Amino acid sequence: MPPEDENPSAGWPPPADRRSPDETGTGAVDPWARSAPELLPLDDEDPTPAAVIAAAHSAAPPDDEQPTAPLAGYAQAPVGPVPLGGLEAYVEPPTAPFAASPAEPPTLAPAAFAPQAAADLTFVPPPAPMPPSGYPPPVAPPSGYPVSAAPAGHPASASPAGYPTSGSPGGYPVSATPGGYPASPTPGGFSVSGGPGGGFAAPPVSGTPGGYPPYPASGVPGGHPVAWPPSGPPVRPRRRWGRLLAVVAVVMVVVCLVVGGVAVVAFPWLKERFDGTAPSGVPSPGPNAPFAARQAWIKSRIGLALTEQRRALLAGDEQAYLAVVDSTAPQVLDGMRTQFRSLRAMRVAGWTDEPSNPTAVAAEGGEQWTTELRGSPCFVTSTCAKAGARAQTRWRIHDDRAWLVEWTPVTAQPSPHPWQVAELVADAGERTVVATTPAYAGELPVLLAEAEKAAKVADRFARAGATPSRYVVYYAGPDEWRRWFTWNPGDTVSGVALRVSVERWELMLYEDNITPEVLSGVLRHELTHASSLAGPFKDSDTMWWLHEGLADYAGMNGRPVRDYLRLPAIKRLVESGWDGDVEFADPPPNTAGWVVSARYGISGLTMTHLADRFGEAKLVEFFHRVVHDGVTVQDGAQEIFGTDWAALERECADFVRHSVA
Repeated sequence: MPPEDENPSAGWPPPADRRSPDETGTGAVDPWARSAPELLPLDDEDPTPAAVIAAAHSAAPPDDEQPTAPLAGYAQAPVGPVPLGGLEAYVEPPTAPFAASPAEPPTLAPAAFAPQAAADLTFVPPPAPMPPSGYPPPVAPPSGYPVSAAPAGHPASASPAGYPTSGSPGGYPVSATPGGYPASPTPGGFSVSGGPGGGFAAPPVSGTPGGYPPYPASGVPGGHPVAWPPSGPPVRPRRRWGRLLAVVAVVMVVVCLVVGGVAVVAFPWLKERFDGTAPSGVPSPGPNAPFAARQAWIKSRIGLALTEQRRALLAGDEQAYLAVVDSTAPQVLDGMRTQFRSLRAMRVAGWTDEPSNPTAVAAEGGEQWTTELRGSPCFVTSTCAKAGARAQTRWRIHDDRAWLVEWTPVTAQPSPHPWQVAELVADAGERTVVATTPAYAGELPVLLAEAEKAAKVADRFARAGATPSRYVVYYAGPDEWRRWFTWNPGDTVSGVALRVSVERWELMLYEDNITPEVLSGVLRHELTHASSLAGPFKDSDTMWWLHEGLADYAGMNGRPVRDYLRLPAIKRLVESGWDGDVEFADPPPNTAGWVVSARYGISGLTMTHLADRFGEAKLVEFFHRVVHDGVTVQDGAQEIFGTDWAALERECADFVRHSVA
């Protein structure tokens, strides 16, 4: 239960009809006190924690859906336009390496300028008389290859009939080797230019006997360049590794572009498969197919419709959000419209709506299936713990699409959520979202300011890594108080923290009992439940004193013990013969209101003493080890505080007695 936070500086006077301390047993500032013994003060564990948890998780979570069709293989790399995220990239087929351009004819230069220049040129003399018949003209070596020297002791190039080839007749120039390569040396020291000492020597070109003019080196009349036409054995091409590497690089770029294009096209399809939906073009397995196959396909149709709704909700497109509703269901349109507008008012930034396995139902107008949805909104931030808002739905299957024909929020705790059944106005801060009906819109500024301050206190008591993304606070009038979350805790309660899923708690404040002097204390108390109790825990009834003691300690927020508003009830219980046991369990329904308030107070003072002696950080660690990890109080005290719990409990009891003496 929340604490009482009497704060005269708040500026709002108490209502005229507030009950006196004699009526409540703890004073008018205790909004959770009961005047009748049959009424139980309600807080996070009432009517029982087991009922709360069972209500929040009564239905099994939906099964993971497997793809309803085999995944297609990758298409062959295309040639031509390839779509890339809305753009087109033209992919050309790989081309062969560039062919070498034919060598240009060499130009002539005087040999005297440089020996290298002479070696790179071919001098062709004017036409000369042909040698006698029987002496075939020598064939020039293939273009581009140097002429190798002859073996030692042999002429450089033998011709038929044993005519020597070394040397040329006096006065006749010797042709340079073809292809621009330097000639290998020859006997006699003849240079390329025909004189001795000219640098690189040229081999004899023709094997004509002495006295005959040399035949042109190319063996072609008319002085054509030696490389035209090619003669001799086939030319062995040079290995051009640079060009080969360039071709490989081009091919790799093309392949990457093709694969990237395929991925861009295929990724949305694969994502829809793994999200449990399927593209609209997936054919139906038919009504006579096995039930499991038909059911999986129906679930995929419903999942596709829910995916469209989610996108529309987050984009703020109300028309698209309602487009999945069957036109013959106007009441569903009204409910969906209310839900859309309320979620948008609360700054929805993330949304999941998970369907259970659908069940076929007999109905007119085509095939129809029912399924339960579990919706989870995230406010302001795109990620958060699940919320477990449940709704029963019925869908009509037509033209391979699912159309919503019925939608009814479940009326079992913790549903319906306020945004499912009420038009809401809301505001958001750095840590909280506050929402109410339009009738109480004027309360939002004060609510948000106080909630933001209380959230900073509550954050101190969350387990590391489990701080809520946003605290959600609803402000309810009398009608909403009895209807929202199917809770109806009674008219003497100011606020409750409700467990809407294992990891998530939300608050509801009652307009009739939330006065300015208690607002901040109620928020600190209940938000501390939301922060400290997130996650699974056991034995919530026996751990009641830890749950409520920590929340009341947070509600005090460092104020002196003498200002603790539960002291009168604590004093009354101590004087009535309290035995010093601080480990209170959840009070039974017939417990008097002042006794319940006193037990809250003793638990709060116990937490205060532990924090004063060991520090707040140790207190929070002890709380989570016992509540969430299942460590016994005795083991937790020894592990965290380094002392025996029995002795420590006696210290706490002495502190309580001293506080009320």
